Amino acid sequence: MSKVVGTLRREPGTARRRGREVSWRTRARTRLTTAGVILASVVLPVTNATPATAADGGTYAYVANFDSNSVSVIDTKTNQITDTITDDIGPSPNDVAMTPDGKRAYVPNLNDNTVSVIDTSDNSVDNITDDIGINPTEAAVTPNGDFVYVTNQGDSSVSVIDTSDNTVSDTITVGIGAAPIGVVVNPLLPRAYVASVGDDDVNVIDTAANPPAVIGTITQAEGLGVGRSGLAVNPTGTRLYAANFTSDTVSVIDTATNLVIDTITAGEGIGLDPTEAAVTPDGTRLYVANSSSTFMSVIDTATNLGTDTVTTGTGNSNVAVNPAGTFVYVSDGSTVSAISTVTNTVAETFTVGTTPHGLAVGAVPGTGTVPCPGGQVVTGGGAEITGPEPSNFVSKPADEPDNAWEVSLTNPTNQDITIRPYALCSDPT
Repeated sequence: MSKVVGTLRREPGTARRRGREVSWRTRARTRLTTAGVILASVVLPVTNATPATAADGGTYAYVANFDSNSVSVIDTKTNQITDTITDDIGPSPNDVAMTPDGKRAYVPNLNDNTVSVIDTSDNSVDNITDDIGINPTEAAVTPNGDFVYVTNQGDSSVSVIDTSDNTVSDTITVGIGAAPIGVVVNPLLPRAYVASVGDDDVNVIDTAANPPAVIGTITQAEGLGVGRSGLAVNPTGTRLYAANFTSDTVSVIDTATNLVIDTITAGEGIGLDPTEAAVTPDGTRLYVANSSSTFMSVIDTATNLGTDTVTTGTGNSNVAVNPAGTFVYVSDGSTVSAISTVTNTVAETFTVGTTPHGLAVGAVPGTGTVPCPGGQVVTGGGAEITGPEPSNFVSKPADEPDNAWEVSLTNPTNQDITIRPYALCSDPT
């Protein structure tokens, strides 16, 4: 019996996807094979063995570049831009929402009335063109990953995409002239929240209803500020935060009653024209992007008071937190800044496409397949792991090709993990 071993590692070099080339750099002279964005270097203890192919699961930021009609992909572990997706994107990609399993990213194209769907395994793109409303602006995915809610600023509607077939299953009207922009989905309650700039309201949608429907509206009369924009919800689903770019405030809403219970003002840490916000995974801090200030606001969610500011570029437009809660990513005019949540300082700045807008950070799954050399059959396999055990780890015979072993994983942290999948191969009896 022989053992064929592969190493999962995503690195820069040359792979071809749907008619375009992506730059890669090989680390050694070992023969490499590619599958989409996949590379593996292979230790071959037997002669004439076939090299393995593997995708390194990890955490990636997807950034919508509004004026260059592209999406930049950042490896948050190495802090390298690993891809720039241009095929079938745009015009005017405005936001990114990732499914909980990290397999797909949805990008509303504001001036094309389409939504691009990125397969994160190879960053290939398909477009949803039918039944999307006018000027799709932002998107949010339900916790189970079954549906994507897309706000359509031009016709005051919300398109609901069924992710099983990427078709629009429902269209929700949120008010004449509402001009919906921001949207978030409650992680625990069957609710979606839509912020509209036209009427300065927040609409509450029952996502469990068939069809989904607006069941309530939070208005200025109930304490909302002026100039509705982005929304954020805490991990327990009990608090909703609404950025008010005209009044330079953030409204804090109790999701049990849909009432405004507090307003965070400029004197309490908010900058000029706040547009978007994001809550850390532990729920303790709110990071607010201020589009007309040169800093991010850091809010203590227990007191709703500012505890710190982070100097960034001018024109902060969107913000997202990585799953581990260690870094916050903010698009700021022409770059993306990675902010350490430990020090509240900028740790890295990325030059992406022109005018980066929405972004999302998620754990992208990886798959490694190790085939047996010609004529041999697979009798087993597994993986050698150096570092913390990754979550969602699956080791099994591969469905394709025959006589191969497959390892799949999702690594939702930035920890240093090396996965070496192997196949146990024997001559047929």
